[in-house]
Amino acid sequence: MNRIAVVGAGISGLATAWYLSRSGHRVEVFEAQDRIGGVIDTIAVGIGSDSFADPLLIECGADNFATLMPDAWDLVRQMGLESEFITPKKDYRIAQVVCRGRLYPIPNGFSLMQPTRMGSILATPILSLAGKFRVLKEAFVPPRPDGQDESVESFAIRRLGRECFERLVEPIVGGIFTAQADKLSMQAAMPQFLRMEREHGSLIRAAFAKRRQQTAETRSAREASGARYDQFTAPKLGMKWWLDKLAEPLEKSLHLSHRVETLERSQESGWNLKVVSRVDKSSRIERFDRVCLALPGYAAGALLKDIDASLASGLESIPYASSAIAVLALKRDEIRPEALCFGSIAPTIEKRNCLAVSLSSEKYAGRCPDDTVIMRAFMGGAVRPELLEHSDEHLLELAFAEVKALFGVKTKPSYQRLVRWNRAMPQYHVGHVQRVASIRELMARYPGLALAGNAYDGVGIPQCIRSAKQAASLLSTKLPSL
Repeated sequence: MNRIAVVGAGISGLATAWYLSRSGHRVEVFEAQDRIGGVIDTIAVGIGSDSFADPLLIECGADNFATLMPDAWDLVRQMGLESEFITPKKDYRIAQVVCRGRLYPIPNGFSLMQPTRMGSILATPILSLAGKFRVLKEAFVPPRPDGQDESVESFAIRRLGRECFERLVEPIVGGIFTAQADKLSMQAAMPQFLRMEREHGSLIRAAFAKRRQQTAETRSAREASGARYDQFTAPKLGMKWWLDKLAEPLEKSLHLSHRVETLERSQESGWNLKVVSRVDKSSRIERFDRVCLALPGYAAGALLKDIDASLASGLESIPYASSAIAVLALKRDEIRPEALCFGSIAPTIEKRNCLAVSLSSEKYAGRCPDDTVIMRAFMGGAVRPELLEHSDEHLLELAFAEVKALFGVKTKPSYQRLVRWNRAMPQYHVGHVQRVASIRELMARYPGLALAGNAYDGVGIPQCIRSAKQAASLLSTKLPSL
């Protein structure tokens, strides 16, 4: 049985510790912040009083996860918590996009960047006649022969045309990755579309080929308006509730407000960690057989700088974006009926202050009283980083002005809060897959050391759980003799 340190108590670190504990290892988790969760947190507040009789349940980060990649849902089932998760509501199950200052539904069957219903493309007012026919022409655009990585912008314009990219693909991608499409890597962020191009010659041909199979996945893609909502789920009591359940088995081995200041190889074997308490400033050296760094790339790189400068440089070269979320509790009866939806996105060419607006309470039940709608407006990211220089108060004002213009609300929010996430979203720039491969090649020099998190193979919760499972498996493997 090994003594293993997990550095970081976000969802990746907690899941890694959960898997390791289940395998019988002695695990200690160190978290610099005074709470678990990393960029996931849930708060509950009352409306107009301190009472929690009718609380608002507000997600400060991710509010659900997809089940198409099975890893997160498999973990839920292993924990025996399936009955505590819910699926999205049936009403208003659409996403909308801002076009010339108004909201229009994303065409049915347009999933991320794949058109699967040609009638919806032809009927949408979002694209001009020329733009629509350019999309249909995608079926005859030859695939790129060299197989080199390219940006999402390059791929989408090459296959679907500039207008479709600017009006649909770019805002969808920006809403998911808070990234600049001209830098975002297709290989890292959307490899499924590269496979479609390689195997079928085009995205439209891939849709027709899969339609004949009529699997649950392809039916979902054809019915989707921007996202496949039937393949998402969330805890009834919020994401933090789930993370608290993940942390329960750790008991006294979870150390909050404890920062790992240095990491070095032990002269005997294993690793020495210098741990500093942020409460009383005391420090201590602890030895572990194995270590998992479930940290942002730049933080993992800082710990590895004295061990392997090349490895540290590779980790620190992964760029990150910051963002802010303006949470607004608004009157339901003031929202224009046609504007009710699961969320809206805004193309860069619209010059809006919000990348996207999520109507959290319309997606999942139990988030607020029936006469209230919770909106979360996403701001900044790699697309508009300059906005984050403004004060919280000013960003809240900008967010309210945005939802007032788009959704028709008049009365100021009964509750509002700004949540900032600094350097929280890794950016998968072109070449990211090769960069991660190089990092893993260097990591192979250090048996007993593993990485986990959203910096490598996907930013979603299922990808984080998969990375945790892989890290736990690696650290459970018998090390070669020296």
